[in-house]
Amino acid sequence: MTDPIDPTGIASALAANAAFYKAFQAMDMDAMSAVWSHGPAVRCVHPGWEPLCGWDDVKSGFIAIFSGQGWLRVAPAEVEVQVLGEVAWVSCVEVVSAVSAAGTSQARVAATNLFHREGGQWRMVLHHGSPVAGSEDLTLLDPDHYS
Repeated sequence: MTDPIDPTGIASALAANAAFYKAFQAMDMDAMSAVWSHGPAVRCVHPGWEPLCGWDDVKSGFIAIFSGQGWLRVAPAEVEVQVLGEVAWVSCVEVVSAVSAAGTSQARVAATNLFHREGGQWRMVLHHGSPVAGSEDLTLLDPDHYS
């Protein structure tokens, strides 16, 4: 379904991607839930984690991250978007910064976010992040950091 205000879907796909990072930075599970599709086929791969399969696992992963100790910020940079029909994908570099009792750390993560248009709205169906070689500190990407 084409939107007459955004016929290519690019602006709305970028807005959906921005909503994902806004929810991440706010550590707002309700906002994060609104971004994602809730089906069994969704996938999320955080750097260093096992793949999370299905909405229940994806949701549990974000709850673990959001309940971690300290301050975490994930900011997108170098954002590019492509739209093909009812599918959009965004590639970017996430600048991940964390402050905890152990100190301050920062890492860069190459990310791909895949969206599917559901009921006229873009919903995330895949988030995949991989550490960028040469990142200063990858320990904050370790899933044990959040348990």
